[in-house]
Amino acid sequence: MEPATVFGEDVFPDRQPWDVVFDALTVSYGEFWVLAEGGDRDDVESAIPDGDAVSGHGTAVGVPTRESRTSIEVALSVWDDTPPDGDGAYLNACRINVPERELRVVNVEGREPGPALVLPDSGAYEVKVWRRVCDGPEQYDIRVWPSPGQ
Repeated sequence: MEPATVFGEDVFPDRQPWDVVFDALTVSYGEFWVLAEGGDRDDVESAIPDGDAVSGHGTAVGVPTRESRTSIEVALSVWDDTPPDGDGAYLNACRINVPERELRVVNVEGREPGPALVLPDSGAYEVKVWRRVCDGPEQYDIRVWPSPGQ
């Protein structure tokens, strides 16, 4: 998906990430996940969002949506160090373990995997999420960077 079709503007006006992928999908049941390739799929069951806040467990991060069934657009980016804040409602931060350097956005239905964000290294990463609600799909800005000490 082309960046111009997601968010309708420059997602990173001040600094650029190391890499970014854009995705669009339909979400049911009010949540979706960022899942590490090679991780334990059972982590998804434990990474259930807490109200309107993200929740991380092992190799999965659960992200709540405003509507139980909705279309979303996602910018998933990796940074060399702590990224600048995104726009919109801040949905909190958590940590994810990435054993094989790849992250993907998945939904409950287990759709065909979307684009993979390939990280510079495997290991533990910090995750921050922002949501913007506009006239179109809900938009999610998900930023990851190496945990301190990695």
